[in-house]
Amino acid sequence: MSSTGAPTAVAFPPKEVQKECDEIVARYPTRMAACLPVLHVAQRHFGGWVSPEVEAGVAEYLGVSDSHIRGLLTFYAMYNDKPAGRHEVWVCRTLTCWLLGAAKLRDTALAKSGCEKPGVTSADGKFLVKNMECLGLCEAAPAVFVDGQPHVHVTNEKLEELMDACE
Repeated sequence: MSSTGAPTAVAFPPKEVQKECDEIVARYPTRMAACLPVLHVAQRHFGGWVSPEVEAGVAEYLGVSDSHIRGLLTFYAMYNDKPAGRHEVWVCRTLTCWLLGAAKLRDTALAKSGCEKPGVTSADGKFLVKNMECLGLCEAAPAVFVDGQPHVHVTNEKLEELMDACE
């Protein structure tokens, strides 16, 4: 934290992802337009979440306000603004999936993971279960993503198998 109470920006992007970030920015008409994909890179690079310091570094790199980046992080569910589990289970909660059993899948994921509720990482740091708006797989509902990989027509047994496979 700085003397003003604002987080001290990390140097962003780190050299390991500098080229990737610069290539992303080059594809957009303005630096602000590159916020979402650059945030994905930042989250991946910094252990699955974007800290206030990383948030400030991304804002500085893109030439936007910290509050703009904060708004994106808190609006879009695919970003984590606190430490996340090593594995993420996203359960679709839109109508088609819900009608075909997604509520039970969510309950199964919570019980299996030890997460107390959606959006809270398990005590052992292994899992984060999230309710997600449409995953875009309505025709094959119910759908879940496990570590970014889509799975369709998921049953409770299949979800337990998927989670058991997470090291």
